[in-house]
Amino acid sequence: MRSLRARHAGAWLALLCGTSLTSPLLAQPTAADKALAEGLFQDGKKLMDEGKLQEACPKLAESQRVDPTVGTLLNLAVCHEKEGKTASAWAEFTEASSLAASAGQQDRAQFAAKRASELEARLTRLVLDAAQATQAAPAMTITLNGKELSATAATGSGIPVDPGTATVEAKAPGKQPWSQRVTLDPGPSTTRVTIPPLADVAVQEAKAAPPAPPPARPEAAKPEATGNPMRALGFVAGGVGIAGIGVGAVFGVLTIQKAGDVEEGCSGSFRCSHADVEANESARTTAMVSNIAVGAGLVCLGAGLAMVLMSPRSPEQAATVERVWVAPSVASDGGRVVLGGHW
Repeated sequence: MRSLRARHAGAWLALLCGTSLTSPLLAQPTAADKALAEGLFQDGKKLMDEGKLQEACPKLAESQRVDPTVGTLLNLAVCHEKEGKTASAWAEFTEASSLAASAGQQDRAQFAAKRASELEARLTRLVLDAAQATQAAPAMTITLNGKELSATAATGSGIPVDPGTATVEAKAPGKQPWSQRVTLDPGPSTTRVTIPPLADVAVQEAKAAPPAPPPARPEAAKPEATGNPMRALGFVAGGVGIAGIGVGAVFGVLTIQKAGDVEEGCSGSFRCSHADVEANESARTTAMVSNIAVGAGLVCLGAGLAMVLMSPRSPEQAATVERVWVAPSVASDGGRVVLGGHW
């Protein structure tokens, strides 16, 4: 029971493998602390008796932290020994023996000393060789499972460690960090790890970026590649004009035919028949359509021709344009004017 515990105000043992032995609290625990510690202790003991070591050991460790006593420390050492953490158990038995002897508890002191001696004979030890690394980087720091060690003190010493896996890391200013994960077998055994000289951090000098090349000057747009809207519109207008003239011609022929029928029906008579009057009105309509279509066609054709002739040309096209010419000609059926050229 915890009622038999004793306190020691100044003794504590640091374990280099990273397991810190519980040191007495500087301030006396309060009544609430004692109650909490007692509850944790009872739970831890019950779980340990049931074989639930992974749950029991943390509760006993917390109880010892809140209100450290020899009795709790002995139970924590027993729990860690059953869990296979021989280094932790060895350190805790060693401390418990010292605390019990100082408190006059000789039975507990002898029990703890005997268990510590038995565990010491089957400890797992880790030897770090960092002599060359520390010579190259005197400010190097070494950590074991996240716990910082003195590089000088750790070098060559067989550090008691719990079996399992451990991570050794080394760092130094201006050097690349180094780390190694090692597997530690149950003792008695010794594993040696050599920390190599740390490599220098590569300093990459910033290279001046070459000046960006000047933007390429765009070449003159070629009508053949990009197209000429004005020239294309001219061809469209010319096509519409030719179609309009064709439509006007068709309606003109119809008008002539209908006019002939009306003239034949009304000749030699003082009045025309109703059908002749309707044919005459239809002839007027077709004549009007023909005139409009031909007129519009001529306008579109002229506008299209003008747009084609006036559209801008590339130097290659300009070189092929020799001339635009107008030539009058006389024939037996009359005179005509011919417009010609290359475009």
